[in-house]
Amino acid sequence: MVLILALFSFSLLIFSCNGKKTKEAYPVSQTPGGPFDPVLVKKLFDVKCALCHGYDGKQQYAGAKNLGESTLSMDEVIHQIKNGKGAMPPQKDVLSDEQIQALSEFVFTLRNK
Repeated sequence: MVLILALFSFSLLIFSCNGKKTKEAYPVSQTPGGPFDPVLVKKLFDVKCALCHGYDGKQQYAGAKNLGESTLSMDEVIHQIKNGKGAMPPQKDVLSDEQIQALSEFVFTLRNK
């Protein structure tokens, strides 16, 4: 049953990009190499992560962790996004390093204070 939910979630992630390559379709800054734009990063999170983690990072669908309770370091978050874990597919071939860095920094904003 978990495998079925994971496959369903993965297929939704694939179709959520509307057939466009994620790297080009979801920039994280207004200008190439510029500072991360929080609105653009949130949009990328909503498309790539919110299905399982929720828009606030606290939903735990298909085995996703509550990002508000995460204690991972920045390097560990980057590694997990790049390589995936459990039902979470690896993003190293889907997202740019810039997008992965921006998402990692965004995840830290979701942590319970």
